[in-house]
Amino acid sequence: MRQFLWILLLVSTLTIGCRTSAEDTPTPPERSVVVEWNRVALAAVRNGAPRPPVVSRFLFMLHSAMYDAWAMYDDTAVPTVLDPALKRPEREHTAENKQAAVSYAAYHILMEFYPDYERQTQAFSRLLGNLGYPVEFSADMATPAGVGQAAAQALLEARLDDGSNMLNNYADMTSTTYPLLYSPVNKPELFDEAFNPSRWQPLRVPTGQLRNSQGVPMADEAQANSYVDQRFLTPHWGAVRPFALTSGSQFRPAPPPRYGSDFLYTDALGQTMTNDEAFRLQFTEVLSYSANLTDEQKAIAEYWADGPRSETPPGHWNALAHGISYRDQHTLDEDVKLYFALNAALFDASIACWEAKRAYDFVRPQSAIRFLYQGEMVEAWGGPGQGTQLIRGETWRPYQELTFVTPPFAEYTSGHSTFSAAAAEVLTRFTGSNQFYDGVTVADEDYNNDGLLDMLGEYVVPVGHNRFEANTPAQVITLRWPTFQDAAYEAGISRLYGGIHIQDANIRGREAGELIGVQAYELAEMYWLGSED
Repeated sequence: MRQFLWILLLVSTLTIGCRTSAEDTPTPPERSVVVEWNRVALAAVRNGAPRPPVVSRFLFMLHSAMYDAWAMYDDTAVPTVLDPALKRPEREHTAENKQAAVSYAAYHILMEFYPDYERQTQAFSRLLGNLGYPVEFSADMATPAGVGQAAAQALLEARLDDGSNMLNNYADMTSTTYPLLYSPVNKPELFDEAFNPSRWQPLRVPTGQLRNSQGVPMADEAQANSYVDQRFLTPHWGAVRPFALTSGSQFRPAPPPRYGSDFLYTDALGQTMTNDEAFRLQFTEVLSYSANLTDEQKAIAEYWADGPRSETPPGHWNALAHGISYRDQHTLDEDVKLYFALNAALFDASIACWEAKRAYDFVRPQSAIRFLYQGEMVEAWGGPGQGTQLIRGETWRPYQELTFVTPPFAEYTSGHSTFSAAAAEVLTRFTGSNQFYDGVTVADEDYNNDGLLDMLGEYVVPVGHNRFEANTPAQVITLRWPTFQDAAYEAGISRLYGGIHIQDANIRGREAGELIGVQAYELAEMYWLGSED
């Protein structure tokens, strides 16, 4: 096989470090239909709620269905849910049949998950038509349309009782793993005698309906529409049936530090101290980042935030893979395999990460820092356009969108770190190299709207381009990732810059993600090599 950035498609190679005007771009070669369907899927994801576990499951099912449809026309590959005895005869193993079957599988999965998006945009039927295929419902396994529909239906049926509670919009549910529904220990905003500083606290998030004299969104208990109290997103996810994991707890890390405990704690860097010392040290580190944020760190926090109107971290890594597909001139067969393995790893990462979140139910920095420093004056980011200020500790906030201050689930471990490390492992193993930025590969996408084409493994932040804080950065910032692991590392540390995670949530999430990525890749590879029992 031949050999990331928020780019969508690469088109040429230029002299090292050179970028080119969008107007001077040569005609790009044809994308594989796998990338085409992934692109339209990510557009649908951006149109919905930012639910990382749910997105990871959707993308896994999409690309598993595409894989199974493809496998029916491959000489050696074994499908994941379809009966191998239904494989088509060798004379039908053509590129044309594979492309058609894969397209119909994608279409039917997308219609199941995002029917409203199709009604609004006709994006799925339009792509199907642009590829030369009519909207068709067929049970005839002698046709690619029938094979694609069968693959989609088989995946949907196989995952109907996988513990995700899809039919009830992924609401919390009981299981043998979780016999009780999740209930938070702490109440929103309160630091009363019942408050447990080590446990997750739902945040009271401003909606933007009420603002102070500086235009900053405020929450007023007397004005119900001014805020929303968080609810833990998909707390049951650790019990969802995985792809390669033996269970959601297979790679559960050691617990995070506990407030007030004198028992010894060894952190992810190997340093030993009491739990209470580690708790205070790691949250104080986040406060220190807040007080000393550089323009580059702000840009990093924003680029990787993946909050509202985004593909979320799993989708982000799918988008990064578009460029790898072009750079390495992937065939349809190669893209089917790459996206199958990538999304299997991301799906397992969601299960393992959420299992740890539910198991440890750990506090977020906003709650912990406000608790630790209530009644004190601290140096910290003062809000948009305010820079570093001396503020009351109980008013501290992360460097995030003011109406999406922190995701609605427990802190430990970091989803960004787990997802990113798993994805980096898959990309490295599939391509045979961890190289990302090469200094020459250029995209046909001007994602930052600066009039220049983006380079693979690089993102340029123009002056004043940051969303969370107007008029920053003051100078052009270039983010660059020589390797997939460099990108994964930056995705993890971005959550400390942004005030979302502590050190150990990042490092231990990354460690688990690496193991998850390797395991998922190896099982996926066994399927396409025909050696899966």
